[in-house]
Amino acid sequence: MQVISTIALTPNLRSMVQYDFNVGSFAQFGDPWMIPRMDHRTQRTDFGNMSHLAIRQHLDAENFTEDFVLVDAHTEQSHAIWWVTTTEDSEFMTDLVTGLGVPPVAYPGENFTLWQSHILTQDFAYEYEGISSGGGSMDEIIPRFDFNVSYDPHDPQDPPYTNGQNYSSKEEALYLTIAPYIHATFAEVIYTNDPNITGGNISSNAPPWCVSLTPEAAHLSGLLSAAQLSGDAALMEWSAFGIWGTWPPYHSRPPRPGDVIALTLYHDWDNPRWPPPGVAGPFPGPTGPPLPPRIKSSQQCAPRKIRRPRPAPLSIAATA
Repeated sequence: MQVISTIALTPNLRSMVQYDFNVGSFAQFGDPWMIPRMDHRTQRTDFGNMSHLAIRQHLDAENFTEDFVLVDAHTEQSHAIWWVTTTEDSEFMTDLVTGLGVPPVAYPGENFTLWQSHILTQDFAYEYEGISSGGGSMDEIIPRFDFNVSYDPHDPQDPPYTNGQNYSSKEEALYLTIAPYIHATFAEVIYTNDPNITGGNISSNAPPWCVSLTPEAAHLSGLLSAAQLSGDAALMEWSAFGIWGTWPPYHSRPPRPGDVIALTLYHDWDNPRWPPPGVAGPFPGPTGPPLPPRIKSSQQCAPRKIRRPRPAPLSIAATA
């Protein structure tokens, strides 16, 4: 995502913005959800006295029509940015709400409505990912009409939007992270019906067995094994004809030497492989695109339109 700054992008400001993006993108695991582009386009002090709408139109005239992150004089204090999108009303059901008598607030001399959201920087990557992958709409995170209240493009939106997540907390954010979808070898897994490993999270009409990484493979890859995750493990169905994902996991027969077993497991936040939150990992982990987050063992979030990731091979030698 391109960053535009209306003030001088000092080393401190750049580091703070990068740090907040890293925390909210889980960059410590080496495959962040979003990387802020801070390049030759970023510092635009000539925009300092412009309205956000004027900035949007100026960039459009420069043939830059993408969404962008706007950093201003308040960012360093608030740890919040503006997510600036478009003046295209059709994307925000403007005709519908106008018909209901709650059109966006219009200002003299402005022929377009700028749709934007003031949001904590650490929340931005998660919210953007959910919206852009088809799981929601920007409507959910801007102080826009609830079909009774008009959206005001000049609203300072203070305090900034936050979903309340603590992205530095293992207990709160474990299931929000990008869950690696991996292929393991026969020697790297355990096949068991031990209830301490399955966690009892097996359907009554399916064999009560599950596959997990061995403790050694889990430690070397920086992942949690099924035993550590108990019933919350997002395991993958194994079959003789291929590999596909289900919930809960069903397994028709034990794996055999030469088989490849697919698993989706979460990062072990306490593993020394990973740096602390806010610090980008020095190497990519065996990860794919974000999967739907899981809140509790017996619940699933509303599905998002996520591309099925290409599995990454789990090689103990490569990940050590």
